[in-house]
Amino acid sequence: MAGKEVVELYHSAPAKKMDKPAAELKSFAKTNLLQPNQSQTISFVIDAKSLASYDTAGAAWMATAGTYTVKIGASSTNIKQTGTFGLPKEMVVEKCHKVLVPQVAIKDLKK
Repeated sequence: MAGKEVVELYHSAPAKKMDKPAAELKSFAKTNLLQPNQSQTISFVIDAKSLASYDTAGAAWMATAGTYTVKIGASSTNIKQTGTFGLPKEMVVEKCHKVLVPQVAIKDLKK
């Protein structure tokens, strides 16, 4: 039967300096209408900005050094392919200015 498929890209980042989720949805795409036994290649670009998380202490978006795991599938529970790649050193993706700093300390919520 003909149909379309959503392809989702997740990645898991090393949780060394900052707390990170087990996996983050970073990109997705939908195939064209595919006939039975027909396939389509979907490409994703992973850049430093998509790897970055906000570091409150450093007031910057940072990409943590280490090994990243990439998962591609129809959903987070239907993974079709996995792979890894390494980021050799920490990268400052964007430096921010500390504006509107709270006057009282804010306690971060953590498990």
